[in-house]
Amino acid sequence: MPEEAVPPSDAYPRPWRAWGAVLILTATAILSYTDRQVLSLLVDPLRADLHISDTQVSLLLGTAFALVYGVAGVPLGWLADRVSRRGLIAAGVLVWSLGTVSSGLSHGFGQIMGSRVLVGLGEAALSPAAIALISDCFPPQKRGAAVGLFLSGIAVGVGVSILIGGAVLRVVELGLLSATPLHVLAPWRLVLLLTGAPGLIWVFVILMIREPRRRAAHADAEAVPGRGALSDWRRAAPVYVVLALASLVDNAVGAWAPSLLIRSFAMNAARVGLELGLFLAIGYGGGVLAGGILADKVGLRGGWPAKLGVCLAASLAILPLSLLISAASAAWVLMCVPVYFALSGIVTAAGFSALLDITPPQNRALAMSVSFFLNVAIGAGAGPTLVALAAAHVFPSQGLGSAITLTVATGYALTALAAFWRLRGGSGSLRAPVA
Repeated sequence: MPEEAVPPSDAYPRPWRAWGAVLILTATAILSYTDRQVLSLLVDPLRADLHISDTQVSLLLGTAFALVYGVAGVPLGWLADRVSRRGLIAAGVLVWSLGTVSSGLSHGFGQIMGSRVLVGLGEAALSPAAIALISDCFPPQKRGAAVGLFLSGIAVGVGVSILIGGAVLRVVELGLLSATPLHVLAPWRLVLLLTGAPGLIWVFVILMIREPRRRAAHADAEAVPGRGALSDWRRAAPVYVVLALASLVDNAVGAWAPSLLIRSFAMNAARVGLELGLFLAIGYGGGVLAGGILADKVGLRGGWPAKLGVCLAASLAILPLSLLISAASAAWVLMCVPVYFALSGIVTAAGFSALLDITPPQNRALAMSVSFFLNVAIGAGAGPTLVALAAAHVFPSQGLGSAITLTVATGYALTALAAFWRLRGGSGSLRAPVA
């Protein structure tokens, strides 16, 4: 039967196969964050062994990764729309795992910088290709929950990466490898070797995924006949703004909330890491998963405009919550920050689900890569800095709480405006397209 004649319901993989692919990709996301973040646990011994400065360490932790991740993501997204996404993800895992292992064997700043570039390059292939692959495994009315589960892996991966890295470091410190040839290596090197090596095996698990049929542009229930590529990008532009602004505020709150608790309430850093880290993993991961499920439910009747309406409602709910982040109580902050991330997770999941509905299937990986690029460039690049500038110049005598509140309130006011403008017909209408 010609591809055009295959009914859409028959073109999707069986549920067990589709959800199996999602679970593998979610585990891959957690693995990627472990390799990405574990270096933050090893700063002092790494710096001492390699004789590098704090500035050079900051380049390893941030710039070397983020710059390559952001720049390489767009061409890799374009490539994912044209080659096997499963193969591209497997190649990415291989590259970033080799980069992590190479980091553990480095003997100078130049070598470890090159290794971190490999990590960023490999991980840039994952999310755009994975979300595009997932979108072809499920019909639009079930896609949000699947994408939400994958994004929840990214959300909890930040906390899990610290737990896994810490556990490996503890194993090394206890001397459990003393009877192996690896005992001659410094503990920080062993941690990088032991966290990078599993990815070399995980590649074979990824290859077990069966590449789903690419959906023809007309096969998606949200496809709009007669629209050109430029029109599609214009329709999606406000959704990109929503997701980028959400990323900006997430990065701002995530970067400074621990310091707020430590500086303003004299909380122990270890306690902050344990309590806030656990609450954030539950709140953000649960919010992203709930947002995906909610997007599916409202999308059954309202299509992508209803999903964007979820973004608008969650954004408006965040505005009053932002005032409590500057409350004079550590308990309030510990409660409000995870609740913020839960609501922000809903915005992220529903926003990505709407973006997938708006974007033609043949351009989805590219669309995802553009969104992730904006999230890195705007979110990671500007978010934490805006809080620091507000604390120094707007609230010089009030501490971090007021600066965080201002950043959250401003960011999500603009997020709500972007969602509202799109729903009011700035680039289209409230009415969902009909197949």
